[in-house]
Amino acid sequence: MKAKLFLLLLVICSFVNAQEKNCVDKEKQLAQFLSDNENKKALDLWNEVKVSCPDYSENLYSLGNRILQYEIEIADSKDKERKVRDLLIFFNQYDKYFPLNKNGNYEKRAIALYTYNVGSPQEVFTNLRMAFEKEKATFANSQAIYNYFELYFAHYKENKSIIPLEELLDKYCAVSSLIAANSTKYPTKKEEYHRVELGIDLLMKDILTKENIVAYAQKKLDSNIIDNSWLEPVARVLSVKCKNLPIFETVAFKLDETNPSSVSAYYVATYYLNTGSQDKAIEWFTKSAELAPTKLEKATTYYAVASILSSSDKATSQKMVLNALENNPTNGRYYIFLANLYANSVEECGTTAIEKNAIYKLASNTVLKAFTVEPRLKPTAEAMSAEYLKRMIFDDNSKAKSATIGCWIQQKVQF
Repeated sequence: MKAKLFLLLLVICSFVNAQEKNCVDKEKQLAQFLSDNENKKALDLWNEVKVSCPDYSENLYSLGNRILQYEIEIADSKDKERKVRDLLIFFNQYDKYFPLNKNGNYEKRAIALYTYNVGSPQEVFTNLRMAFEKEKATFANSQAIYNYFELYFAHYKENKSIIPLEELLDKYCAVSSLIAANSTKYPTKKEEYHRVELGIDLLMKDILTKENIVAYAQKKLDSNIIDNSWLEPVARVLSVKCKNLPIFETVAFKLDETNPSSVSAYYVATYYLNTGSQDKAIEWFTKSAELAPTKLEKATTYYAVASILSSSDKATSQKMVLNALENNPTNGRYYIFLANLYANSVEECGTTAIEKNAIYKLASNTVLKAFTVEPRLKPTAEAMSAEYLKRMIFDDNSKAKSATIGCWIQQKVQF
């Protein structure tokens, strides 16, 4: 009996090993067909291995996806929908045999339906909703994220009587949080995600009123007091609509407590700036820049602060734009800004004709640096320089070869 059982196990093991070797060979052959652009042979072999080796490896599904995508691309209009449906069946099989895969197949189903105009908006929405709910970690296509919220918003407008406003705002916060997370995860696509954010805000422009967002924030704060994914989008909206209200202060500080970052510090600074506490605002803006994860983001923050303070505190504005230049020395706009800052201070810092001339000369020298780092700015820089020099007035009492400018500028200029 034991001998028979051993023989049976041996047969089973031999069969499994032979089957596995067969799948290995077919995977290699499939890859070779694709490499040689033998697409018909690849399709025929895929139709075989999806039955004989359905759970062998995810790489087989990667190859199968390439084959089916090609079939869709070459299909004529009357056959296109059937090919797309074949791809959806493929994703179903993929998820069945590899349920823990990170391929984002619901998102890919929706993209296929949307791209090739197959199925109804409801079918697209259902797949996007599943992607958002079950595959959020891989839900990264910016267009798909926008389409998801757009379709959800359309659904809300059609069903206002049964979908409360609070639920819409919850969804808005959740999607905004996903966009922020993806911007961090995929920095090269930050601009794409920013456009999606702007698009969603445009859809919500009549909803995100001061009254609605304040009421929502006050009602939901206690239940989300340590939830960064809720605090950040709410703080972002409050920073635009309600930047001097106590609820913005509370949300901004709670966000900074749960997840201190350049973003949270910027919101705190914004609150202080709009409630008359400029010293505290500068302190928090500086903290925001220091916490920024990249030199480019540091420069952007310093420049934003310089712009805010350009009329009220030119000394700090100068310091901030110089910090921006230190972190991003190839941005010519910073030199243009600094030149204007000098030129707009002639009456404030020039007590004599010589000093005024020196300020204009300094502005001219500064603006010309713009095109040395960004050649495209040459026409603008040269025109501005000429305008500054035109304002200089020379007479018998103002023929000095150099002058020292005091005030907040503190520079010596050669004529």
